[in-house]
Amino acid sequence: MRIRPLCLLLFLSGAATLVLEVAWFRRLAQVAGGTSVALSAVLAAFFGGMAAGAWLLGRFADRAARPLRFYAWLETTVVLCALLSPVVLDSSREVFVTLFARFHETPPLHAVLNFLFAVLLLAPPAFLLGATLPAAAAAARTTPADRGRALGWLYAWNTLGAVVGTVLAGFILLPALGLTWSMRTAALLSGAAALGAFLLKEQPREAGELQGPVGAPHPDAGRALKLYAASGFLGLTAEVAFTRSLVLVFGSATYAFTTMLAVFLFGIGAGGAIGTRLARDGERLRQKLEITVAATAALFSLAALLVYFLPRLYISFYLALEGSFGAGLWTRFVLSSLILLPGALGLGAAFPLAVHLAASRESGAGTGRAYAANALAGIAGTVLSVALLIPVLGPQYTVALAALATALVAAFGARRRLVWGLTAVTALGFIPPFNVARERLLAGVYYAPEIYLVDGRIHEETWEDGIDLPFARYGREATVSVFRWYGSMGVLIDGKAVATNHVVDDVQHLALLGHLPLALHPDPQSVLIVGLGMGTTWKAVALHEPKTVRVVEIEGAVVEAAAFIGNRPRDVVVADARTYVQATDQLYDVITSDPIHPWVRGGGDLYTLEYFESCRAKLAPGGVACQWLPVHQLSVEDRADIIRTFCAVFQAAAYYAGGDLILVGVATGDVPPPRALKGAALEALRAMGAEDLDRLRVADHVLLVDRVGEGRLLTDDSLHLEFSAPRQLMDQDAAQNYAWTRALWIKPPKLYNAMLHVQEARAAGDTEALTRWLTIAKAAGPGDPFRRRYAGELDLIEAEQLIRYGRTKLAEKFLENARALLPDDPRLIGTEADLRAAEGKHAAAATLYRKLLEKQPGNRYLQRRLKRVTGR
Repeated sequence: MRIRPLCLLLFLSGAATLVLEVAWFRRLAQVAGGTSVALSAVLAAFFGGMAAGAWLLGRFADRAARPLRFYAWLETTVVLCALLSPVVLDSSREVFVTLFARFHETPPLHAVLNFLFAVLLLAPPAFLLGATLPAAAAAARTTPADRGRALGWLYAWNTLGAVVGTVLAGFILLPALGLTWSMRTAALLSGAAALGAFLLKEQPREAGELQGPVGAPHPDAGRALKLYAASGFLGLTAEVAFTRSLVLVFGSATYAFTTMLAVFLFGIGAGGAIGTRLARDGERLRQKLEITVAATAALFSLAALLVYFLPRLYISFYLALEGSFGAGLWTRFVLSSLILLPGALGLGAAFPLAVHLAASRESGAGTGRAYAANALAGIAGTVLSVALLIPVLGPQYTVALAALATALVAAFGARRRLVWGLTAVTALGFIPPFNVARERLLAGVYYAPEIYLVDGRIHEETWEDGIDLPFARYGREATVSVFRWYGSMGVLIDGKAVATNHVVDDVQHLALLGHLPLALHPDPQSVLIVGLGMGTTWKAVALHEPKTVRVVEIEGAVVEAAAFIGNRPRDVVVADARTYVQATDQLYDVITSDPIHPWVRGGGDLYTLEYFESCRAKLAPGGVACQWLPVHQLSVEDRADIIRTFCAVFQAAAYYAGGDLILVGVATGDVPPPRALKGAALEALRAMGAEDLDRLRVADHVLLVDRVGEGRLLTDDSLHLEFSAPRQLMDQDAAQNYAWTRALWIKPPKLYNAMLHVQEARAAGDTEALTRWLTIAKAAGPGDPFRRRYAGELDLIEAEQLIRYGRTKLAEKFLENARALLPDDPRLIGTEADLRAAEGKHAAAATLYRKLLEKQPGNRYLQRRLKRVTGR
C-alpha cells in the first residue's frame, strides 16, 4: 500500500494520542494527586499499556487478512475510550482518595497500589493506542529492503502529529474548552483517522501471506533492540531531568511545559525523517545505529552543561523582544530547541535503523517489539530519575549518568572506534559548573529579570557577584533553595520567591494568614495549614497555642528549607493538599491556605470550586477557611473569578495584607469580627501595625459579590486560571490591580490607602505620584512600627537602586533616612558597604563586608563583594 495515506492517518492518530495523554494526566493529577510519585505511577501505567499493545497486537496485525481494517477498528475503539474517559476518571477519585487515606504513611506500598489502579484505568486505552503504529506498519506491506525507510516515515508523521496535538492541547483546547471537551476533540481526531482507514481500499492478503514469518530474523535484531531500549531509557530520563532544569530558566507555568514537550517531540519526529535516509541503502545499519545512539548520548550530556548558560541568554532575549508574553513564548521555544533538539533528533533517527533490523521478518511484530523495548526502558528511566537520581544527583548529573550508561551500551560490542570516542565525550557532562552559574540558574532570573538590568543592559557587576545560596535541594517535586542577602533570607521554589523575612509586605501577608483566621474563630483548637513556605504562617498560628497544628506540604525539600531557617513544625504531612483534604477524616476549626501562585502549573487547582468545597466539608461547626489572593501577576478578571468562586462556597470577607488580599469564609452566617487577642499573638500583630484587625477588612460578602458580579466559576474541568495567569507574568497591569483594590476598599486607613497609592504609582511608573504618596505614607502614623519598617524599606530599596546607577550622593540621603527608621537592620551595613565601594572608598567598604562575614561565614556573595574591593 502507498505510504502517504497511512502517514496522514498516523498524523491524526498522533495528534489525538497527545491530546488524550495531556488531558488524562492533567485530570489524574487532580484525582490521584499532583505529586511526581503519583504521576510517575500513572506514566508507567500508560506507557506500559502502550508497550504491551505494541508488542502483542503487532503480532496479530501481521497475520490479519486486512491489517488496515484492523487499524481502523483500533482507532474506533480509541474514540469510545476518549468519550468515556471523563466519566471513568472522575469516578476514580474516591478510589485514589481511599488509597491515600489508608496507605500514605507507607509511601512505597501507596505508590505500588496507585500504579496498579492506574493500570486498570489506563491500560485498556493505552493498549489500543500502542498498537496503532504496528498495525499501520503491517498495513504498509513493505518489503524487507525498504522496511526501515517506510516505517521511519510512518513513525515521523505519527510523532509530528503528536507535536501538533501537544500544541493544540496546551495552547488552544485546554484553555478554551477544558478537559472534557479536549478529550472529545481527541475522539474526533481518532474518529477521522478511523474513517479514513475504513475508506481506503485494501486488498485482502493471500492465504500464503498469512502462514507465518517470511525469512530469518536479522542477525543484529537483538543488538538493535538493546540499543533502541537504551535510547528509550535515555530519552525519558533526559526529558524528566531537562524539564526540572529548564523550569529554573523559564518558570513552571504550563506554557513552558507545553513548549518543552513540543520541541522534544518535534525533534524526535524530524529525527525519524532523517533516520529514513540513513536506513535507505540498508547497509551498515548496526554501525549507524551504534553511532546514532552514542552521538545522542553525547549531545544530551553536553546539553546538561549548556543549561547553565541559559539564564543570561534568557535575559538577552527578554531585552531584544521587550519582555511581553509572546516574547516569553519565543524565548522558551528557541532556548528549549537549543538544549533539547539535537539529542531529540538522535532519538528519532534511531527508530528507522532499529526497526529495519528488528522487523526483518514481520513489519507489525518487529515494530511492536522495538516500540515495547523503547517504552519499557523509558518507564524505568522515568521512575528511577524521579524517585532517586534527581533528588540525589540533580538534573545535570542525572542526564550525564543516563547518557554515559547509554553510550556504554552502544560502545561494548561496537565495530567502530568512533563510538568509543563519543562515549568519552559523554563523560564531559560530569564537569561541575561554576558557582555563579549554578547560583544564577537556581535563582530563577525569569521571575524578575529587571533586577539585573541598568539602562536596558545587564549590569555586569550584579551579574558576576551572583547570590548566596546557603541551602539548595533538588526535591522530588521542585528545586528548593534559600537565598541570603545581607542578613535577610527567603525561599525559592523553582526559582520563584515564595517567602522572605525582609520584605515587609511579604512578612505581613504570610503572618496574617495565620493570625487572622484564628482571631475570627472563637476558640480555635485544630488548625490545618496548606503550604509551609519558610514557616512564617506556622509561627503565627503557633503563637495562639491551638492543640493541633498540622501542615500539608507537597515538597519535602521545603520542610528542610524551613528547618534550615529555624522553623520546625512537628506535625507535617508531605503530600498533595487536595488529596489530603479529601482523604482526611479530621475536622478543623481553621483551614488556611497559602498555595503557590496560580500561574505555576497545578497551582490553579487550589483555587477551584471543588477545592473550596472540599475545605468546607472538613471544617468543624463554626470553622473558618482562609485563602491567599495575590494582587501581583494576576489580572483583575482572574481575581474576580477567584473571589466569585470562593463566595459561591463560603460566606466571605476580604482583608488587606501587605498589598495582597486574604479571603476568609464560613459555611453559614456572616464572617464575625475578629476577637481581641492577648499575649504573644497581640505583640506580633502590634509589631506589624495590625493589632486592630478589623481595620484591615476591605469588604464583606455582599460587597464582594456585588463588585465581581456574575460570571465564570473556576472548576477542575475548566483550567482557566492556570492558562490565563501566566500571561500576566510579563504582560501584567499591576497598577490596575492596586486601583481595583482601592476601589473595593471604601474607607481604608490612611497608611494603607497611601501604601496602595505607592504600589499603584510604582507599577505605573508615575514618578511624581510615587514621590507624593511616599511622603504621605511616611507621615502616616508616626508611632506605628509597621509604618517605620515599610518606609525604611522603601528608602533602602531606593538607595540600592541609586547605587547601581552611580548616583551616590542621592543614595546617601536615602540611606540616612533608612538608618533613622531601621536602626538595627543588618541590610544597612551591606548597603553602606555597596555605597562606599561605588564611591571608590574600598578600605571602608572592605571593613563593612568583613563585619557582615563575621556573622555570616561562608557567604559567597559577600566574599565576592569583598574580593571586588580588595582585589584578592
